[in-house]
Amino acid sequence: MEDILTNPLIIAAVIGIISMIFGKKSKEENKNSQNRNKPQQVQTASPQKKQSEDAPAPIPNRMEQVRREAEERRRETERNLEGLERDLTAVKQKAVYTKQKMLQVNKDTVVQGIVLGEVFGPPRAKKPHHTMRSARKN
Repeated sequence: MEDILTNPLIIAAVIGIISMIFGKKSKEENKNSQNRNKPQQVQTASPQKKQSEDAPAPIPNRMEQVRREAEERRRETERNLEGLERDLTAVKQKAVYTKQKMLQVNKDTVVQGIVLGEVFGPPRAKKPHHTMRSARKN
């Protein structure tokens, strides 16, 4: 027990652990106090905004403004729709082109397929080469 209390490394480790624990608590308290201060500032600014929002514009002007905004949104969606349609047609054309290119079969490609089938046939271990000696044994 005396060795533990006289060892400076253990004492430093204990002091470090204690300071970390109290440091975390003080940081949490600082964050909580900052969070408490922020809502008060927001509340003081919001009545000014509410006063400006409470004074509505004349109804005809508001209706025109809403109508313009709706028209702008409609135009924007139409533009997006046209762009998507163009992309879709391009993808469809590309798919058709690749299918046509993939399905081109003629005499030369058939012959080449047969030759490659013979070259890449099963290995000799699967299809052993029969010699005259093996024929005589049977």
